Amino acid sequence: MLETQTKEMYFLYHSEIVKEAFNTHKLYCFLQNDLLYPIQSRLKKLKKHDLLIKEKDISDEVYFIQSGCVMEKKGQFLVNGFYTKEDIIGFDSLLQTNKAEYSLEIISDEATIVKYKKAEIIEKILSVQEGYFYYYVHIQNQVQRLREKEALLRLHSAEQRIESALLQLVSGYWNRHNELVPLPKYINKSILAKYTNLNSNTVTTVLQKLQKESIIQVNKRKIEINLIKLHAKLA
Repeated sequence: MLETQTKEMYFLYHSEIVKEAFNTHKLYCFLQNDLLYPIQSRLKKLKKHDLLIKEKDISDEVYFIQSGCVMEKKGQFLVNGFYTKEDIIGFDSLLQTNKAEYSLEIISDEATIVKYKKAEIIEKILSVQEGYFYYYVHIQNQVQRLREKEALLRLHSAEQRIESALLQLVSGYWNRHNELVPLPKYINKSILAKYTNLNSNTVTTVLQKLQKESIIQVNKRKIEINLIKLHAKLA
C-alpha cells in the first residue's frame, strides 16, 4: 500500500496537470477568491526607474505583475533576469526576514503591481488541502529560470550567448503567423550586455553580424528577430 501511495505521489508531483492546475494565474485567482479565507491586496502603479525592492532590503510582501516589466539586478553591472505579466516576485522564500539579494527596477514605461502580505498568502494556501502545490509549482518554475540563465552564462562564445539571450527574451511573444518578433523596447544594448555578462561593444559587434545574416532587423532603434532563422542557427 505504501509503495502504491509513493507511486501516486510521484506521478502527482511530476504531472503537467499539476503545473497547469496550480500555475501563477490560478494562484492569483485563488487569492482573489474571498469565499474562503479572504485576504487584502493593494494595487500599485510604478513608473520607469522606480524601485520595487532595493538590494538588502527586507520585504514581507509578494508581488504579482499585472503589466510592465521588472528587471532584477545586482549593483550597477549585473542583470539577473526579468519579470513580466503574470510573474510572481517574493514568493521564493517563505521566511519574512530574508534580505533581498537583488534590486528590482521598473524598466518599462510603467508597471502595475498587486501586493499581498506574504504571511497572509502562506496562511491561505495552507488552509486548503492541496494549497502547497502552488508553492511547489512556483519553485519548479524558478529552478527552471535559474537553469536557463546558468546555461546561458556557460556559453563561451559571445555570439551564442547573445543569440540564446535573444531567444529567451522573445520566445513568449512569438506569433507563428509572423516571422519577425520585436525585442521589447525596454531591452537596450546596455541591459543586454549586463544580462549576458558581456561588454556593450561586444554586443554591438554581434548584433551587427546578426543583422548581416538577416537574423535581426534594426529600424530606428527597434530590433526585430527572425526566430525561424535564429532557431535554425542555434540548432
